[in-house]
Amino acid sequence: MNENSTGRGFELYGDLFDFLPNSTYSTNSTDNREADLALVKLLLLFFPAFTIFGNVLVVLSVYRERQLRTATNYFIVSLAIADIVVAMCVMPLAVYVEVNNNKWQLGDILCDAWVATDVMGCTASILNLTAISVDRFIAVTQPIKYARHKSSGRVKGMLILVWIVSIAISLPIACGMNYTNARKETPENCIFYNSDFLIYSSMGSFYIPCIIMIILYWRIFRVIRLRAQKQRRNHRTPKIIENKPETHSLKRFDGTDATTDGAVPHTDGTLSAPSEETDDRKKSGGYSAPAIIEVVESNVEPIREESNGKSVTKFNFHLRNSKKRKKDKTANKREKKATKTLAIVLGVFLFCWVPFFTINIMNAICIRYNLFHSHPACNIDEMLFSFFVWLGYINSFLNPIIYTIFNVEFRRAFKRLLFGCGES
Repeated sequence: MNENSTGRGFELYGDLFDFLPNSTYSTNSTDNREADLALVKLLLLFFPAFTIFGNVLVVLSVYRERQLRTATNYFIVSLAIADIVVAMCVMPLAVYVEVNNNKWQLGDILCDAWVATDVMGCTASILNLTAISVDRFIAVTQPIKYARHKSSGRVKGMLILVWIVSIAISLPIACGMNYTNARKETPENCIFYNSDFLIYSSMGSFYIPCIIMIILYWRIFRVIRLRAQKQRRNHRTPKIIENKPETHSLKRFDGTDATTDGAVPHTDGTLSAPSEETDDRKKSGGYSAPAIIEVVESNVEPIREESNGKSVTKFNFHLRNSKKRKKDKTANKREKKATKTLAIVLGVFLFCWVPFFTINIMNAICIRYNLFHSHPACNIDEMLFSFFVWLGYINSFLNPIIYTIFNVEFRRAFKRLLFGCGES
């Protein structure tokens, strides 16, 4: 959100070397400065080009891969579109300003359109991340409700709201809010002159959404941690019931044979193990293979009974559905992984944007201070401001890289798009 374009920062970068005495650089300062500026231009152009490339891959991956068409990934697509807008419409003109020594020569209308698009694109990125955190929060804390109400209509409604709010926050610029007396005095600068708008946009675009995201992710991690602790507490060493050689077979109370083949259904009941040994088994040389059944409850005690003259051992048992448990474990693992990936996206986002919005508020305070003093004494270091502006832009460049590193499905989709290979 380039609210104070500072191409002078790169001019100062070149001037720094002019003060180095008795150096090779000082003898060829002009030529070397031009070479340095050319390198800076090339590096700055690298970011919008690769930002567009990476985010287009994200959009195409979700469009082409059925398994990526999830509610969360639709928000990621919206985030990628916002990053593409910043890379296509904002970054190139920001490069122009930087290398043109902070001189804007494209007119006031285009200046306002550029700044408004900058605010809208960056705000949309932040609000999409907020929507993703809301989606993750419901998915983790209320999985049943999330599964029932996970519809494309709800997702579309949230995405429409994100873009409406983003446009609304940037709209005052298009309505002339940035026309002040200070702007009339410096028409060659395309910057923000209205301190009220700086505070208003910073709160709506960053601080309020940021607080919401931090609270939601903190609660998500807390739920996951408590759930993991509960699972560890409930994990007990299972009892093993063995079908001793003295018995024919291990049977349920209803007479159906117990089996350990495949998945054991979730049920409660009683197992009966007749302890009478027949001569037929002895004569035939046969034997009963030990039947092993996992009993989840550790407080089950065997009860000896006499039934029709036979010694019977009965067990009350509770068998765990292994197939369902494996499915639940896989689902929980997927949820944890998705939440971890998005938390990394949030962490990188905060690293990239917190410095800018901090110095942006300081800039608003300086504008207000200088407005009421005849000799302005409050100024923000231009090189530092410029660095923080581009650090924020780089966030749009980093998001597709994060998806590639931490999300196997996106990584495979990228490989298929680029090389026509990858696991299905």
